[in-house]
Amino acid sequence: MQVLIKIVGTIGSTAFMPNPTTANMGDQIVFTNTDIRMHHIVLDDGTDLGEVQPGQSSTPVALTTPTATYHCTIHPTMIGSINGDLPLPPPADPYYPPPDDYYGKY
Repeated sequence: MQVLIKIVGTIGSTAFMPNPTTANMGDQIVFTNTDIRMHHIVLDDGTDLGEVQPGQSSTPVALTTPTATYHCTIHPTMIGSINGDLPLPPPADPYYPPPDDYYGKY
């Protein structure tokens, strides 16, 4: 069976619909880009589905494990899951305050 995951945006877990997705092992997973931007989808096991242009779909790939997570390499907050909990988003860059003399006060 073919399982369709739509790419609908660029931010977080809401960028994919449905998310999480339900599929059986052996099902063919296809990503369809309904967004206006190009995306590059990679399963976290290293399976690279490549670039998916607006209005296009990825090549089908068989689900070979009971669960899987995936992300967009261009928009790293775009994360998704198949048959599991959503992965945690990548950590934000740490904040370092400017040095004391940054504003010329010292």
